Amino acid sequence: MSQSIEVNVCEGILCADFNEGRLIIDTGSPVSLGPDITVRVLGSAIQLNSSFGAYAWSDVQKSLPFDAVGLIGVDAFSDATLGFDVADRTVALLESSIEGAQSSFVMGSPVISCQIGEDKLRCVLDTGAGLSYLKHHEVAGFGQGLGKQEDFHPILGQFEVETVACSLILGEQVITEVFGLATENLRTLMETAQIDGILGTSFFGQGVIEIDFANEIVGFSAG
Repeated sequence: MSQSIEVNVCEGILCADFNEGRLIIDTGSPVSLGPDITVRVLGSAIQLNSSFGAYAWSDVQKSLPFDAVGLIGVDAFSDATLGFDVADRTVALLESSIEGAQSSFVMGSPVISCQIGEDKLRCVLDTGAGLSYLKHHEVAGFGQGLGKQEDFHPILGQFEVETVACSLILGEQVITEVFGLATENLRTLMETAQIDGILGTSFFGQGVIEIDFANEIVGFSAG
């Protein structure tokens, strides 16, 4: 029997409630952050770190629009295969191999190749971002402008962005996803990670996403 946890979306960010309190499930973070405690997530014991580089958990925690005791990053899942079904509010540990495309992950964070118009994009799957994002604004040229929207990111805090709805091609599947046009700070982070886009928690709500962290494989089935 596969292990699973119940998840919910708080202010656009994927979270789960544990005995210790609410934890952010952040597939865009290389490390788990929080106080000096160990938590059990899907059968693994995860030690939380007080900081990652220049980012201290205490600063992240203060900027959150909701209460959370910590953040679970991809270091918690490095040997695992997980199924994310956000519509059904579950993340499950999968025991069998999955079918999907292989792509080089970024510091352990899952990456998927997709396309908008003629532009081929390399996008990181980030449940710590509410919206999806495009680094190059011109990629959104064929999309439908939706105006400004407030968003929040655990590292960058709260900000306002222009949004656009675009048709996203994933293999044989086509879905419509709303993207924010990356701010200068976010674009800098994306340049460093060598990615063209971010597929946030809104994308995870579009179907079932299976991620094999050990073999760097991502599978997507539209809902």
